[in-house]
Amino acid sequence: MDLTDCRDLMQLQAIILMIMFLQCSAKLSTCYSYIGIALRCALRMGLHRSFRDSFTPVEAETRKRCFWVIRKFDIYVGAMLGLPLTLSDDDVDQEFPQEVDDMYITDTDIKSMPIGYVPLQAASNANFKLSKILAKIVKSIYPTKGFRNDEESSPRTYSVSFGIIRQLESDLEAWKEDLPSELKPGGARQPWHPVKQPP
Repeated sequence: MDLTDCRDLMQLQAIILMIMFLQCSAKLSTCYSYIGIALRCALRMGLHRSFRDSFTPVEAETRKRCFWVIRKFDIYVGAMLGLPLTLSDDDVDQEFPQEVDDMYITDTDIKSMPIGYVPLQAASNANFKLSKILAKIVKSIYPTKGFRNDEESSPRTYSVSFGIIRQLESDLEAWKEDLPSELKPGGARQPWHPVKQPP
């Protein structure tokens, strides 16, 4: 596979698996390079845009999941390495994946989940939302450009307003409150559901 000429979802998913392996192997510099390749391939394929009527439910959900996984890796690994964000939220209008387990998604429609059951995708979406807050923290608390003092030789400094800190705290609190009760710290455990095909 030519990594620089990725043109379909299967190839992109293979690159995502490479990224996951490299991250778990603590090879973050190499991982960051692969994330850059995956992100640009995703952008070239239009995964950052929402095209509702052009794809089957399976294709549409796969596109969403691939994009948001790559986006999350970009934010997280970039923050770990102290590198700037690659993509702005202003360039993205792709929705989060629907909170439905795979077996409920078909080529024709998306079936309803059992009442009271929290799908795995709900936890994944919560993680995507948390990574967006991390991106805001990196941009607000650790800006690339600081303030130069009067003396040219002195290091750059920066200050963060208390209002920004309070806003970030508010974002985190709102994120925690928005979690399903089963995902909140100390929340009730979800009842076990056997894996079976929906009716």
